[in-house]
Amino acid sequence: MELICAIDLLAGGAVRLVQGDYERRIVADATAPDLARRFVRAGCRRLHVVDLEGARAGAPRELPLAAEVVRATRAVAPDVVVELGGGLRTAADVDAALDVVDEALLGTAAVEDPDLLRFVARRHPGRIGVSVDLRDGRPAVEGWTRTAAEDDAEALVARLLESGASRVTITETARDGTLAGPGLETLARLRAAFPHDILVAAGGIGSLDDLRALREIGMDGAVVGLALLTGAVDPRVAVQALG
Repeated sequence: MELICAIDLLAGGAVRLVQGDYERRIVADATAPDLARRFVRAGCRRLHVVDLEGARAGAPRELPLAAEVVRATRAVAPDVVVELGGGLRTAADVDAALDVVDEALLGTAAVEDPDLLRFVARRHPGRIGVSVDLRDGRPAVEGWTRTAAEDDAEALVARLLESGASRVTITETARDGTLAGPGLETLARLRAAFPHDILVAAGGIGSLDDLRALREIGMDGAVVGLALLTGAVDPRVAVQALG
């Protein structure tokens, strides 16, 4: 299972939000490019970058900073994949993001506009992932502020994969930024439903034991954010343990 190190961008800096609340933020002890270098030197080979300002605004806001993260990453290890999400709701926004990073992660747009997902997936094969955010087991959109019309998570994931998503990242929003552990029951159910697709867990991962549990149920990757900032998970130890 792949360790995916998260860097969230807000107001020109790197932060983590607690349960997606912009008023409950934990500021990183380093700049976003410095965090990228730190994670890559520890062995992480995929960075999960989120433009939080863009997610709130509905359009990218931190592409210049994301570009700095990519440059910092490439200087250490050219093979690292940088994926970016947050506010990518038009084909033009996706194009702009993919001029900067390796892969784009759609959220609200993919859930609510299947035609857009199909279009950008054909335009950029293998470079379009989707983030599915679950609140009380139901998909949430627009920065987790609203429940999606399609409220069955399994049916939604099936549709996204059929529309061309190369991977699906699943976040239980109540756990995100809490270190309380991932939602193993939901993740195991989705893993069983889609055994041959790339599924990534996110939200609540706070220890090596959490990562091992996710590997045990067969997840392909795990996005870790706050635990890396607090030291609850050492990225070097995690990479070695999961390798």
